[in-house]
Amino acid sequence: MTRRLHVTRRELVASATVAGALAAVPPAWGRRLLSRTPRVGPGTFDFGVASGEPTPNAVTFWSKLETHRPRSGARLVVARDEGMRRVVATTIVPTGSGVNGALKARVGGLKPGTEYFYVWESGSGVSPIGRTRTAPEPRAAEPLRVAFSSCQHWPSGFYGAHRHAAALADLDLYLFLGDYVYERAGADVRRDLIDAVDLRSYRQKYGLYRSDPALQELHRLHPTAHVWDDHEVVNNYTDNNPPPAAAQRVAAYRAAFEWLPRMTFPRERHRIYKRMSFGALADVFLLDERQYRTGRNDGLPATMLGGGQLEWLLSELRSSRATWKIIANQVVMAASQEGEERSSGDSWDGYPAERSRLLSTIERAGVDNVVVLTGDAHVFMASLLANDFAGVAADPNRKPAAVEYVGGSVTSRGPDFPEAEIRARAPWVQQYEGGRNGYAQFDLRPDQLDMVYLDVRVFSDDPAAAVFERFVQPAGTNRPQRTSGPAARRRV
Repeated sequence: MTRRLHVTRRELVASATVAGALAAVPPAWGRRLLSRTPRVGPGTFDFGVASGEPTPNAVTFWSKLETHRPRSGARLVVARDEGMRRVVATTIVPTGSGVNGALKARVGGLKPGTEYFYVWESGSGVSPIGRTRTAPEPRAAEPLRVAFSSCQHWPSGFYGAHRHAAALADLDLYLFLGDYVYERAGADVRRDLIDAVDLRSYRQKYGLYRSDPALQELHRLHPTAHVWDDHEVVNNYTDNNPPPAAAQRVAAYRAAFEWLPRMTFPRERHRIYKRMSFGALADVFLLDERQYRTGRNDGLPATMLGGGQLEWLLSELRSSRATWKIIANQVVMAASQEGEERSSGDSWDGYPAERSRLLSTIERAGVDNVVVLTGDAHVFMASLLANDFAGVAADPNRKPAAVEYVGGSVTSRGPDFPEAEIRARAPWVQQYEGGRNGYAQFDLRPDQLDMVYLDVRVFSDDPAAAVFERFVQPAGTNRPQRTSGPAARRRV
């Protein structure tokens, strides 16, 4: 059974005055806020606004109130028009120093597949007006556009990729696939003087990253979802060499929840894995490949997802009736291009039994059109996934279990090997590019997926992007058709 977020009576903050929509704050917020009667107080919204977790009738809204008061609140207004005249929901949301001034509310009672605008008001200021969109109604098969990225290392460059994505007019969802922040200080193109080790410094780290105008604009204009990888805590921390203190993990997870537009599960405070449905066309499965990982210097059996999450994913994939099953995944699932003798314990190569079970279950159950989206590796790569990697690479008539698209990195540098060298070692790899930065976006229709990789400059804030790879994946084939050459390399 799928465990879903739900609004309880105690979580209820207010009801909308126009459309009968409901607004709720996460239960953990209420425990940290001492005031039972939220009131609007003075303050500014220096870090913009954000929305996320869209369903057909609800969206999570976020902002942050900068105030000297230990307890305060702000008013959220949701409307059908950018002029904020056709109001459909309004509520006062509490905040305080216990949650670092974060404002978060989930508004339900909205219409499927509909664009909404929203604004936060304090006693002395008004936020920028945000834009969001609900998911299609459950039976809809209308086309979808999704973009994804990872590894937005602040010191390594500017977020031109985010500025480019923000300008898209028809994006249904933007996925952050990990390394949203990097815990260590650094100085290259830009300076970051913060070493994050506790709650205060993790909050400062997110504040630095979210001060970027391009990232703010992306959050303002599109609904998002985020899955964390390692740098949101410590680089490769799940190798336990040495393990971070439990208090540091909790501080990092808590800061991530404070700064991103997602709700908490009532009984699982830091759970991030879940399913997001987009009509009959797509189910998106968000994974957590750090919190439950074991088997590295801890004396426990090796598992990437943990037993509960793995069983949940297998059950969800088998029961999904959507045409496309999209797995939002942090680390590379394809077998290593460097060979088994050098396989990485930080990717799925370090957990071959679990990978085999996942892919073989997909194959045996006949789960079609599984697409894995991946971050972490700082490269653009497309690969065939199968329980038998060599077999599926050698036989063009054999149907893979899934296709993996690794969407580069926003700024972090990648290993720039020749593609021919990579494919010679791992013929299931269909494409490889390690010398570019940027992001990926794809369009979904009932009959095919169209994926593009975009090259964006990192040494300036120029939002110009060049499409350098295109893939067309017909439904039912589990094989991408690559388009390359001059026709694929155009400015967009």
